[in-house]
Amino acid sequence: MIDTLTSLRFIFAIMVFSAHCYVIDSFFNTHFFKEGFVGVSFFFVLSGFIIAYNYQKKLSESKICKRTFWVARIARVYPLHWLTLLVAAVLGNYVVASGTTEWLKHFFASLTLTNGYIPQADYFFSFNSPSWSLCCEQLFYFCFPFFIPLTKNYKRLLCIFIVAAILVVTGMYFTPENDIKGYWYVNPITRLPDFIAGMLLFQLYDRLKDKNISLPQGTIIEIASIVLFLAFYFYAIEIPKVYRYSCYYWLPVAVILISFSLQKGYVSHLLSNRFLIIGGEISYSFYLIHLFVLLTYSEWQKGSSFHIAWYIAVPVLFGIIVLLSLLSYYYFEKPMNKRIKIWLKK
Repeated sequence: MIDTLTSLRFIFAIMVFSAHCYVIDSFFNTHFFKEGFVGVSFFFVLSGFIIAYNYQKKLSESKICKRTFWVARIARVYPLHWLTLLVAAVLGNYVVASGTTEWLKHFFASLTLTNGYIPQADYFFSFNSPSWSLCCEQLFYFCFPFFIPLTKNYKRLLCIFIVAAILVVTGMYFTPENDIKGYWYVNPITRLPDFIAGMLLFQLYDRLKDKNISLPQGTIIEIASIVLFLAFYFYAIEIPKVYRYSCYYWLPVAVILISFSLQKGYVSHLLSNRFLIIGGEISYSFYLIHLFVLLTYSEWQKGSSFHIAWYIAVPVLFGIIVLLSLLSYYYFEKPMNKRIKIWLKK
């Protein structure tokens, strides 16, 4: 595993957390915080990179079969997803469907991670709303083994990405404002280019990883990638949101990923900090748990006469989420991952 990319997962998960803190206080209802949804784009591109890093060679050389790959991904995604879905169903705060029949339809769509294909907010954001991104990941994992033959010549994969990118940008241009989230932000099919971009980045990494890059050179590259990303991030307020949901951030995210995957600079050394790496390891739990905590606190605050300043409440809530994520990762995710692999391999 590449330590710097693991640490970056935690940093971008914090950005998503910050984007949702507007439910606590209007202080977070600004571009600087709300643009944190870029963290999801980062996760999708990173997913393509890491899956290729871990499985491309194994699948292309038939060291593992498609079933083994899919079992590993099911064991990774579903246990915590189903647990948080059940918690959301019990709490009832995330369900916008009314009536038993509608509730069951929404629940089944969330249970099977098919709700992202339905361009209605009461489907893709029902129950534990951050789980919509798992619908995308599920499609990515299903498609990956079939992309393997294309990796033998990266130009074929690049051509597919270019065609997909053209279709995405064209489609975004002609989509009405009210429909952009359902068709371009949460839809697994239209987010597939993000994943392919990550796969392409791995092909580039595979050619650059053995290059002789000095510490000063690596540091300059890493700092330049951060500056580029921040330039895109702050200028994004001038860009229509439909493009910011994916394609606008392809370039800065790609530069960040390839720069830090090489681990040649001083910033990479800082990101190799043990605590940041642990943060990256628990980022999946953090991502699925954080909104529960924020919304639960928000509801309590509304009905309470006791007001806590956001600069006290948010750090405390962050600490609670990190603690819950650690417990989830070590005492639920990892054990369930092993058990499901054993069950499905029988």
